[in-house]
Amino acid sequence: MSADTIIALNTELFLKSANDKPFGYLYSIERDCKTETFHRIDMYNGESVNILSPEDSTYFPEKGPYIAYSKSLIGNLKFLKDRYTNKPFKITMLKDTVINGVANSHFIANVYDTLDNNEHLYSNRDYYIDKQTGLPGLVIIRGRYKYNGLVSEYYDETKYFNYRLDRADITDASFVIPKSFKPRKKQAAPPAVLAPGTTAPDWTLYDVNGKKVSLSQLKGKVVLLDFYFIGCSNCMQSLKPLNAIYEKYKNKELVIASLTERDSKKAVLDFEKRYKIKYTGYINAADVVKSYHVTGFPTFYFIDKEGKIGNVFVGYNDDFEDKVTSVINDLLSKK
Repeated sequence: MSADTIIALNTELFLKSANDKPFGYLYSIERDCKTETFHRIDMYNGESVNILSPEDSTYFPEKGPYIAYSKSLIGNLKFLKDRYTNKPFKITMLKDTVINGVANSHFIANVYDTLDNNEHLYSNRDYYIDKQTGLPGLVIIRGRYKYNGLVSEYYDETKYFNYRLDRADITDASFVIPKSFKPRKKQAAPPAVLAPGTTAPDWTLYDVNGKKVSLSQLKGKVVLLDFYFIGCSNCMQSLKPLNAIYEKYKNKELVIASLTERDSKKAVLDFEKRYKIKYTGYINAADVVKSYHVTGFPTFYFIDKEGKIGNVFVGYNDDFEDKVTSVINDLLSKK
C-alpha cells in the first residue's frame, strides 16, 4: 500500500438484522471517489454482496474481501472490537481535541507493532469521538508495512458526518438491486498486448508539472513506458529498480515515462515526492491505456528509436531489473 491520500464520499445505509451471521446488518455503501474515476455501490441483502456500477447500470456478485464494509463506520468499529477481543492491544487516551468547533475525545489503538530486521513496522488507528453524540467523527489509520521486502507507509483518513439514526425510510427494500440495473455480461477476453515490431501508438500527455510531451517527440530515443496506478503492490515493487535504471542510463538515449489513468495530479505529486521517484510521471492516460491494450498493472512497453514496440512485460518478477537492463541495452545498441 502507498501513503497517498484518497478522497472519497461514502453514503452508508445500515439496517440491523439480528439473525444475520456474516455482518449482523444489511448494508448499502456508495463510494464516489474524488481523486480517481471510481464510483460504485456495495450492497448486501442478507444473502449476497453485489457491486453496482452507476456508470453503466450493471451489477455483479462480490466474493470478498469486503473492503467497503471494513472501511465503513460499523465495519471499522467491528474490526476494533473483534481484534481487541481476540488479541488485546494497547489503547492510549490523549487530550481532548477540538474539530470544527466540537470537542472530541481522542484515543489511539496500536493494533500492530514489531521490529523486522531493525525496521519498525506498525499499525495505529486514531479515533476521534464527538463528546456530545458519542459517535466517531474521524478515524485515521497510519501504518508502516513490509511487502515482498519493500517497506512502505500507509495513511488513510475517513471522516464520518451527517448521521441519521433509526430512519423509518430504511427498510429491506433499500437493499434490493434496482430494476434499472442489469447483470454485467461476461466480458470478452481482453485484447492481446501489442506485438513487437508494431508501430507504437502516438500519444500526447502532460506531466505533473504541466509540461506537454508527445511520444513522437521522443523518436530517436528508447522509451520505457511504465503503466501503473498508486496502491498497486507490484507497481510499488518496481519503483526502486526503475530509479536505479534511470540513474544508470540518465546520460544515454533512454526516457522512462510513468503513466497513470486514474490518479490525480496532487496524488501523483505526493507519491513521487514520498518515494523520491526520479523519472517523469504523466496523468490522465486512459486513452493510452486503451490504445496499448493494457489490462494488468504494472505493464512495461519498450519503444525502440524508430517508434516501434521492441518488447513488453506484464507484471513484476524478482529478475525485473536484469530483464529490463538487457532489453534496454539491446535497443540502445541498434542503429
